[in-house]
Amino acid sequence: MDVLTSASALRRWSVANLIANMVIIWTGALVRLTKSGLGCPTWPQCEPGSYVPTGELGLHGAIEFGNRMLTFVLAAIALATFLAAWRRRRAGQAPRRLVWLTFSVGLGIIAQAVIGGVSVRMQLDPWVVGLHMVASVALILVCVEIVHLTFGVARVYVPQRLALLTQTVFLLGLAVIALGVVVTGAGPHSGDGGAQRNGLSPEWTAKTHAWSVWLLIGLTVLGSVLAWADPRLRRLWLGLLAVELLQGLIGYIQYFTHLPVATVMLHMVGTTLFVAALGHLTFLTRHEALRPAEATARLG
Repeated sequence: MDVLTSASALRRWSVANLIANMVIIWTGALVRLTKSGLGCPTWPQCEPGSYVPTGELGLHGAIEFGNRMLTFVLAAIALATFLAAWRRRRAGQAPRRLVWLTFSVGLGIIAQAVIGGVSVRMQLDPWVVGLHMVASVALILVCVEIVHLTFGVARVYVPQRLALLTQTVFLLGLAVIALGVVVTGAGPHSGDGGAQRNGLSPEWTAKTHAWSVWLLIGLTVLGSVLAWADPRLRRLWLGLLAVELLQGLIGYIQYFTHLPVATVMLHMVGTTLFVAALGHLTFLTRHEALRPAEATARLG
């Protein structure tokens, strides 16, 4: 079947895999922002005696149940991507690493379902809910690398200082996301009116998060300057910088307008774009010492 055997099919599935793992964060944010986190009050059933919401659960039950059902869509896409990669590997036209990466996405989705169930049973404990987000970030990063492999995107080889800066920005970017998760756990949008918060100061967690973002932006500007001589590398850095600036703007708007639902939702969409851009830059950048013999001369 062409839908699972051709190179173009594998590329389409890899892109769908990435998009689906971004969208699940958006729908998860919708669940939280509409206070539907306990719309289905138990797991794996939606409510005692029923796997689907009854009329008594209302709109909150429908929203939470819809998000749960999206997990099956993600699982189906992950399975199709794995099968396509496996068949291309058997034909000698895909690296073994691609098969393992696609397989790991399926395992990650299963883990996500379990984490979601634990969060419901623990009445939306903010640290467990935060783990949900961390796992989604990891899945997006894996999906970015899968897209790189399926499309055969060439690496960019850079001097040591830029390679080190790239790794620093990547690690700081992950720290920024983790701090954002902590801010969310301290803030008012708990996913349910009665859910507990993490007990930290919303103001100081938000400020710490903002300071880390400013540091990240500064390092990204530096990276853009160092990469300016190479048009492709420059685009990678400027793309990341654009997403960071947009995220920063949305973040300040939501902070000074007291976290309206619409801006928080936009911030979550921006987070997925940031993760993808961060992974895109990092996974394509390699130290020039790893450059193949036939590659072109050193970047400036």
